[in-house]
Amino acid sequence: MDNTSLTTQLTKKNQEYIHIATNQLLKNGKTDAEVKEALESILPTIVENQKKGLTARQLYGAPTVWADGLTAQAEYEAANPAENDNPWLMWLDASLFILGIMGIMMGLLSLTQSDNQAYGLTSLILLSIATGGMMYAMYYYVYRHLRKPKDQRPGGLKTWGTLALVMFGLFFVFSLSTLLPSPLNPIMPTWFNVFIGLAGFGVRYLLKKRYNIKSAITSKD
Repeated sequence: MDNTSLTTQLTKKNQEYIHIATNQLLKNGKTDAEVKEALESILPTIVENQKKGLTARQLYGAPTVWADGLTAQAEYEAANPAENDNPWLMWLDASLFILGIMGIMMGLLSLTQSDNQAYGLTSLILLSIATGGMMYAMYYYVYRHLRKPKDQRPGGLKTWGTLALVMFGLFFVFSLSTLLPSPLNPIMPTWFNVFIGLAGFGVRYLLKKRYNIKSAITSKD
C-alpha cells in the first residue's frame, strides 16, 4: 500500500502531523524521494495505532522534533558509516598488520644480530596469514559475543576446541614452509624486510580507508 492510500486513512490530527513533518524534512534539505521513504517508515504504524486512539504525536513526539531527529540520525550515519565486517577483508587486514610488525622487527634484528636466523620470505608471508587468520578466528568466536547474554554465546568447549584446531592447522602450514629449500623460501636482506613491513602497513592503511574494514585486532561488538 502506497503513501497516498495510507494518508487518506489518517485522522485530521495525523494528517496535520504528516503535513508539518513533511515540510520540516524538506526544509532540512531532504529530497522528495527521501521524504517518501521516511514517511513510509511510520505511516503503517500511525494508521494501525490510530485505531487504538493513539495519535502520531503520542507515538513520535512533535513532528518537527521527529523530522529533525531523523535528519540528525542520517547525518551521523553518513559521517560514521558502519564498519565493513567482510571476513576475507578482516583476515587480510589482520595479516597485513602482522606482516608490517614482523617485517620491520626482522629488519631491525638483522642489524643488531649478525647471526640472526630470520624467516625466509615465504615463511614470513605464511606466518602473517596464519596469525591474521587466528586473530580473525578469535574475533569471530570470542570477541563479537562478549556483550551478548550468556545464553546467546557459543559454548566454551566448542569455541576453544575450534580455535585450537584453527591454530594447529594454520601454523602447521607455516611450519612446513620452513622446510622449503632456499630458492623457494629465500632469506631477504635487511632493507627488503623493512620495506615489506612498511609496505604491509601502507597497504593496510589504504585498504582500511577505502573499504572501512572492521579490525579483528581491536574490535568488539
